[in-house]
Amino acid sequence: MRKMLTRILCLAVVTQFIFACTGLQHTRPVFDQASIQSHRTASAQHALLELNEIDTLIKLDNRGLAEQIDRGLRAQAAISESFYFRKLNVRFNKQLIALEAVLDIVDNSGNYISASAFGDVLLDFSGNHLEWFPHFNKLQISSAGFSFEQETYANADPELNQLLLQRLNTGFADSLILHDNNAIPLNAVPLGEIEVGVSLPGFAHSAARKKQLLSGVFIVVGSAMLVEPSVTSIALDLEFIADLSNCPADVTVSRAVFTSGIKEREPVDLAHNMTDSEDVSYFYSEISGAIRPLTIVHYWFADGQPVAIEELPVEPSEHWRTWSSKGSSRTGASHWEVLVVEKESGCILHSQAIRTLGAEDVISQTDQARTNRAFAALRDAFNARTAGFSIARDRPDIALIEVRRAFLRDVLQASLVDLRVEASFDQAALPQLGYTALIRPFETADIACEHDNCTPAPACVVSLMQCKRHRDMRDCSTCLFRNPLNNRCVNQAVDPICEAARSRQNAKYDADRKSCVASAEAAKLDCEQLSAQALRSCEIESGFEQSICEVIKSGIASIHEGNPLATAEARVIFQGQLGALFSNISIDGDFTRLKMDMALKSNMIVDGKLEIRPGNIPQPLASCVIAWSAPFSSRAVRSVAVNRMLTTLSEDANVFTGNWSGYVLSVETTPSPLESIFVGHPHLLANCSIGLTVSDVEQAFMGEGAEFFKGQVKLEIQPMPVIIRLSPATLEYDDRVFRGDAMISSNHVRYDVGR
Repeated sequence: MRKMLTRILCLAVVTQFIFACTGLQHTRPVFDQASIQSHRTASAQHALLELNEIDTLIKLDNRGLAEQIDRGLRAQAAISESFYFRKLNVRFNKQLIALEAVLDIVDNSGNYISASAFGDVLLDFSGNHLEWFPHFNKLQISSAGFSFEQETYANADPELNQLLLQRLNTGFADSLILHDNNAIPLNAVPLGEIEVGVSLPGFAHSAARKKQLLSGVFIVVGSAMLVEPSVTSIALDLEFIADLSNCPADVTVSRAVFTSGIKEREPVDLAHNMTDSEDVSYFYSEISGAIRPLTIVHYWFADGQPVAIEELPVEPSEHWRTWSSKGSSRTGASHWEVLVVEKESGCILHSQAIRTLGAEDVISQTDQARTNRAFAALRDAFNARTAGFSIARDRPDIALIEVRRAFLRDVLQASLVDLRVEASFDQAALPQLGYTALIRPFETADIACEHDNCTPAPACVVSLMQCKRHRDMRDCSTCLFRNPLNNRCVNQAVDPICEAARSRQNAKYDADRKSCVASAEAAKLDCEQLSAQALRSCEIESGFEQSICEVIKSGIASIHEGNPLATAEARVIFQGQLGALFSNISIDGDFTRLKMDMALKSNMIVDGKLEIRPGNIPQPLASCVIAWSAPFSSRAVRSVAVNRMLTTLSEDANVFTGNWSGYVLSVETTPSPLESIFVGHPHLLANCSIGLTVSDVEQAFMGEGAEFFKGQVKLEIQPMPVIIRLSPATLEYDDRVFRGDAMISSNHVRYDVGR
């Protein structure tokens, strides 16, 4: 009897357990995980095969990703006021990020119903963001005997389940994407900055140095992802477009969306995936802050290649709405991106990408064993393609990023093209200097004490031959589409980025020619003043008696050999602008050599006073020479170039460095200090009565400081080391930014992004 009772009791417990399990199965809808995994695996396998070259490998710890997805969904639920998650589970599996949620759904009357929802998350890398797109596949209401939206239900019917599932995806998930709450900022290929400078030993008290950020936009040509339970790996094939100009500070893109159509100047829908290339045909952008008419350009790229260009006028407006169409070409692309370019400056205001899902919604049934085999094949293929990366087998703390060294070199080189960096000295650091020279006795054989007939000097002629009018005649036309039969161009357009660069180069040529013409005209004016002085000096001198000339000539002859006629000193103040322009910077080889042009640009006023102390010489020669003590003022408006500088590059941690040898260059002052004095006071030479000219006096100056009095300021120029510093890679979770410094190796540049 006791054994029978025990059996009956066990049978009752087992029966109760079976019914309990059956009840759990009924409350949880069937979620065909294997089919979705199989489809995701096939898509990733195809994307991996399409990759031409892998430039960058990213490995992410899935714990951080799961937290971001969880927080993003809960934050959007709080905003929606229609859905509230009571439980939410983000689970990573083989090529699947599964969503399982228990949530409350509320209508406008405050009625609550409970439901379970199941779905998955799709990842996509775009520009400098990792985007995640949630999609719920099933929803089942667990409430019974409830009222909802003015209807009373004993049990949930399939139509209500389907309606709420649609709302969860369209109203909830789309709103998440519209507000960029699904974007994780990830700067996987940071560029960095270049630092250049120059010092002038013995002249300026400080160095002129400048840091310039390198900038540009990466276009995703292709990407493939391997999702594993603990780590997500992303392989990227990228193209780089350099952005070397400053964007207008007042003009921004306040809104930008892909859409299938435009109605009443507004997008009819929001598209975050392209299930068919025909479904999304327009890119809509809202330009804010335009205070003048301008033109923006929409550049459409398909798998990294430009396929459509459309120029769009923008009128002064706080919010100006405009859009473009991609046209009907290149329908087989898997990744689309649009750049919003301000035409005049050539700068990129905004970039946005979207991917084609193709047959994303068509998911065939499969078994888990077959899915596991397909995933294993994908993992092996992915590991084979990324085997050259040192991080391929490493486990990230938060993220590991590695970039091919050769690719980064090409990117940096592209960002340096046409780069012009101007560094200025602090005006307060311009010096007050002293110059000293000796004046040798004049040659008595050249002194003719006779009355001369003064002949006017030849006319001064300005030669503008050296002021050539250079023009940048580069062809900015680009072929959008070619006839596949004969490869002839069918549709051409003007590349606005090239056009803006050409305009900037021509503006530089115009400025250089204007400066050259101004210098030539200033030289003509100096020549005319000098000629007038020479004529006036001759006329004055011709009136003096020959006997005075003979006395001075005899006095010069009496000076013992080796003794100077006089000593000249000058205290000089330099004021104005002095700087250096660095251009044509390029990297040769595998970061082995650096080339650069440097020009010292001066726009200075040189003020001083000449002090003459005569030696043991007779009068009236001493009085004549003492009278030369006078103030002078010169200009130093010149550009002295050192072109084709070449040095080797060294590397350490995250820095490439190029060191330079020094140079000695002369900056010309116009007029020279002596010309400034004698041209303005022609009687100073005429009073000497021996037919002196400015040239005679300049030739008599000797010693270390003599060149200054003749109009040459010798400068020792020491270019400072050029430093190309790589920025850290960054990953932003919530409001916290995680960084990883660059570590340069022989084949890659690695970033360990940690806490």
